[in-house]
Amino acid sequence: MEGYAVAPVTEHHRLPCCGIGIGWLLFILGFFFGAIPWYIGFFLFLFSRNQRERPGYIACTIGAIVATIIIVFGAVRGSGAWS
Repeated sequence: MEGYAVAPVTEHHRLPCCGIGIGWLLFILGFFFGAIPWYIGFFLFLFSRNQRERPGYIACTIGAIVATIIIVFGAVRGSGAWS
């Protein structure tokens, strides 16, 4: 048989939230609502299998890690433990 193997065409459904997806929406909302949406995105990243949403969830995970580091250093600096 000659020719090339063609992968089956899969139809993608439109992402929710104006086409940007839940992950990116949570990432944007994290700047306005103080990192809580980033933690929600982190837990969705852990338990979701949706490959199209994964980049937004990864952005939320990075935001949650950075926010946690800033919160911990801010709490330690304010307590006077290192001075």
